[in-house]
Amino acid sequence: MWLYAVQVQIEAEIAEAWHNWMVYAHIPDVLKTGWFRGHRFGEVVDPSPPPGYRTFLVLYEAADEVALRSYLEREAPRLRAAYPPEFQGRFRAERWVWRMG
Repeated sequence: MWLYAVQVQIEAEIAEAWHNWMVYAHIPDVLKTGWFRGHRFGEVVDPSPPPGYRTFLVLYEAADEVALRSYLEREAPRLRAAYPPEFQGRFRAERWVWRMG
């Protein structure tokens, strides 16, 4: 199994709107690509984020490396570019790929 992890620190004042966009638009769009078989999404509470920010983590589960690499090459650029303008410049994202034993 392969995991694609995305951690986002977002300004607290827009965090609820961003959270709703993630739950109702972005995550469903990622899953509709067919490259993932599941996900987990939640708020990181420890360690605490910098003042004025909230931190969230989404984990996408891919069946294998081919599926994950296909998503990253074919779909990720388009979906990243689709972030709504009201969030642009107001968050930081870190991404990791994990191969699970």
